[in-house]
Amino acid sequence: MIGCPLLSKILLGLAGCAALVAPAQALEALHLRNGDRITGEFVGRVGDEIVFRAPNIGEFRVPESEAVVVELPETPVEALVGLPPTPPPEPASAPVASSGVGPATSKGTAPADRTPWKGKVEFGFQQQSGQNDTLNISLRASADLKRQRNNYRLESRVLYGEQREVKNADRTDASFRWRYDVNDDVFTQMISSYSRDKIKGISQNWEQNVGAGYRLYSTPRQTLNVGAGLTGQYRESISSDPGFYGLVEVFQDYSFKINGRLTLLQNGVAQYSPDAQGSFTLVNNQPVRTAEGEPNYKVRFNTTLQGKVSEHISLNLRYEYEFDNAVFATNAESDQRITSSVGYAF
Repeated sequence: MIGCPLLSKILLGLAGCAALVAPAQALEALHLRNGDRITGEFVGRVGDEIVFRAPNIGEFRVPESEAVVVELPETPVEALVGLPPTPPPEPASAPVASSGVGPATSKGTAPADRTPWKGKVEFGFQQQSGQNDTLNISLRASADLKRQRNNYRLESRVLYGEQREVKNADRTDASFRWRYDVNDDVFTQMISSYSRDKIKGISQNWEQNVGAGYRLYSTPRQTLNVGAGLTGQYRESISSDPGFYGLVEVFQDYSFKINGRLTLLQNGVAQYSPDAQGSFTLVNNQPVRTAEGEPNYKVRFNTTLQGKVSEHISLNLRYEYEFDNAVFATNAESDQRITSSVGYAF
């Protein structure tokens, strides 16, 4: 029978061998865009958020645009027995992390940002026949890209409507926005846009905006931005001679992820120009310029409730209000609508 001291030594030796041959549990690091790194375990993805678990913190979520997961190398056997580690050979290219979230990087090197464009197309249709024949069609497309401190957005919209065979909406517009994050709170932006509206008598309207904004509130679920800027405008319409105008602009936008499927989006813009546009009146059904000019200001307000049906399909309920004082027809100055549409994200 083996004595207790000898048995203890044998058991300790077997435990040491098992530690040498047993694979070390792979750890992962969450690299945040602000430079912080958190070691823990990658749990999975929910929507466009990364689910991560870390000691002393627990399980939490971070938007994919704000972080990347990198698998840490396993502890080498040499380190377990007190020997210096063998230097690894120089790789021909950066290895890809097994978690599939992003490429593995060496210490001191920022993770490569290969976030693709995210796009969405929406289609809305309404038709009513009978006492009041109505037809409304809306087509929208948008695409977003985030690369480090740069945020890009493309948007386009086509609206068409008829009521009792009389056209009441015929508008096309498109815009490109570039925002640059100076820090976590301050950003700058440039917006280039084009629009035309046959109902308001605007044959073409070009605008170039330069401004800056501040994040009043920012969490993984809610974001509130406010800002101001200057806009140069070139417009051709029946209400004024073709010309350039300068406008002062204030804006705000808000987003709230109610839960994993519902998101509330809201934005508003107000523009004012000290340069009055020409005022017209009707004489024999023809526009004739009057002596006084009209103030030039615009207001836009949009609210959208977006519900995800699946990863790619969504249902959208949208309220839009627009007011443009510098148009010829008084009844065409304001335009508001409530639309529902089906969206496809890619």
